[in-house]
Amino acid sequence: MIGYACSKAGVDALTRHVAVRWGKENIRCNAIYPGMIMTEKAHGMLDAGVLPIEAISRFTPSPRLGKPEDIAALGAFLLSDDAGFINGQIITVDGGLHQLLIRSLDPFGIASEAQR
Repeated sequence: MIGYACSKAGVDALTRHVAVRWGKENIRCNAIYPGMIMTEKAHGMLDAGVLPIEAISRFTPSPRLGKPEDIAALGAFLLSDDAGFINGQIITVDGGLHQLLIRSLDPFGIASEAQR
C-alpha cells in the first residue's frame, strides 16, 4: 500500500509541477483518478467473487458504477479548447465515493475548516 500512496503523491506533484512550469507556454497538465470503473478486468473480478460489488454500489452516491466511457469523455474534454483554463488539477471520477469517504473519516468537518 505504501508504494501506491507514494506513486499517487508523485503523480500529484508532477501534475502540479508541469502545470506551473510550462503553463505559460500553453502546456496544460491534469490528472484523472478513476474510481470503480467496470472494465473487463473488473467484470472478471466480479465473476470470480473477488470484488465486493454490492458494497461498492451501495456506498457510491451515484446510481451506477463507472464505465470506461466516463473516463474517455473526461479525457476528451480536458484535451479540448473548452478546457483551456483547466490546468494542474487532479480530477477524481468515482461517482462521488471519494467525497463520501472523506466525510466519513472527518464527520465534524475539521479538515475542511483547516483548508479554508
